[in-house]
Amino acid sequence: MKSTITEQQAHDKVEKYIQDALEALPAAAELKLFTRNRSECTDPTDNGPQGRFEISATYEVVGLDSARFPEHFTAIIQWWESHAFKVLTDSRPTIQYLFARNTGDAFDMSIKANSLGKLYLGATSPCVWPNGTPEPQALEAPAAAPPEPESEPAPARKPRRAPVDDDDFDRTDWTDGGTSF
Repeated sequence: MKSTITEQQAHDKVEKYIQDALEALPAAAELKLFTRNRSECTDPTDNGPQGRFEISATYEVVGLDSARFPEHFTAIIQWWESHAFKVLTDSRPTIQYLFARNTGDAFDMSIKANSLGKLYLGATSPCVWPNGTPEPQALEAPAAAPPEPESEPAPARKPRRAPVDDDDFDRTDWTDGGTSF
C-alpha cells in the first residue's frame, strides 16, 4: 500500500490553498471559518483501503460586495488555472458554484455563492493515512479478490465524492452552520 502525506500535512495544505486563493480576491476579503472536517474515506471508487481520511475546511468569505461575485468567481478560476487546478463542475449561471481538482496532488477546491449574498471557499484533501503510512490493520487485511475481466476498458476514476451539486444544494440555508461542501 502506498504512503501518503500525513493528516497534519493535509490540513496544512488545505489551509494554504484557501489562504493562497484568497489572494486572488480584493484586499477587503476576509475568511471566517465555517466548517473543518475529518471524514473517513469510505468511497469505494478510489479502490483504496479503509483507515484513511479526507481533511477539509470551508470558510465564508466576508467583506465583498455580492453584486461583484461573478468577478470573484472569474478571479478564483484564474488562480486555480495558474495553480494546476482543473474545473470539473461549473453550475453557473443557475447556481453560483464551481468545483475544481488539482491535477498534481488531487486536492479539491470549491466556491459557492448563495441567494443570501454569502460566499464560501473550501478545500478538501485526497484520502490520507493519519501518519502517512498504512495502519497495521490495513496491512493485515486480506487482499481483495481480483476484479472480474471486463469486456470494455474500465471507465475513468470517479471523483472521491460528488461535486456537491445535489438538487437541494442551492436551497440550503448556509447561515445556520449547515453541512460543509
